[in-house]
Amino acid sequence: MPDFIRQHLRRFTASVEQSDALSPAQRASLLRGYEEALVNEAPPRLVLIGQAGVGKSKTINALFNAGQEVGHSRATTDRAWTIPVQEVSGSHGTLEVVDMPGIGDDIANYRRYLDLYREILPTADAVVWIHAAEDRTVQLVQQALRDLFGPSPELVGRLVFGLNKADEMGPHDWNTRANLPSERQRAALRDREGAFTRSITHALPAWRGRAVSYAALHHYNLTALFKEMMYAVPEQRRWVLEQRMDLADFTALVDRKLLRAAQARTLAEVPAAMPEAPAVPAPPAQGLQERPSPEPPRSVNEALAGLSDAQWQELHADRARLQEFVRRVEQEMGR
Repeated sequence: MPDFIRQHLRRFTASVEQSDALSPAQRASLLRGYEEALVNEAPPRLVLIGQAGVGKSKTINALFNAGQEVGHSRATTDRAWTIPVQEVSGSHGTLEVVDMPGIGDDIANYRRYLDLYREILPTADAVVWIHAAEDRTVQLVQQALRDLFGPSPELVGRLVFGLNKADEMGPHDWNTRANLPSERQRAALRDREGAFTRSITHALPAWRGRAVSYAALHHYNLTALFKEMMYAVPEQRRWVLEQRMDLADFTALVDRKLLRAAQARTLAEVPAAMPEAPAVPAPPAQGLQERPSPEPPRSVNEALAGLSDAQWQELHADRARLQEFVRRVEQEMGR
């Protein structure tokens, strides 16, 4: 039995054993059934749709800490007519990934691809359609949706749309230090999400989801994407997908100095675990509400070492954007 299953079983066992509402026989029966369900339940199956190079493999890696090969100069997926079901090993268990051929690769293959899709889609727990955030060509997507889901309305609820590569969205000024879209990019991404969602609902009025922009490469907005996937999976199977979740750490790509500042309530609370650096006076506040004390502790001096006044201003702005993002993610996770 994998370790993650043992951990879940131990937690569940402890809660059952402490319950006064169950008899000993009921407790034993419940524990046996739960253990059998954990061990015997089929892994979640995700069907991925999207053109080559849109980042399907990177998305799976980012969501499940999976070791799936990621192609660069060539397509990773098998383009044979018979599509294999790939078992992917994530850090919290296996899952099945069916990477479908890009339905718009060649119009000559379109009808034959439709037959493959109609065979595979009913087997999916969730159908994750990945589109490049900046790609505004959706006519073929709309046509395919009508051809595929029009005759199978029961599958519409399993559809998830992710707009990957948010970092490449115009005006192409991703904030690399904070690992966040700039304010202008964020506004453009909101507009893109809304326009793409409207395009999908125009083709499939029964679809009730929303397109989510994210960046698998930068681990950005994965929480929102995974939440949409959870809503798409049939309710009785959601726990299977949730157990496999292991989202890549967004903060791992944030500038360390900026992250320490953002995680502190004030800059005076920046932790002392900073690289050695000569102490420098804190720059003047110049209208900012937060500033170090006149004789700040050594850790603050280290955090501010070498910063010009302009860089100080930028740090303050970045910190505000990062805190806004963290609050939004925490609110979404708490819903």
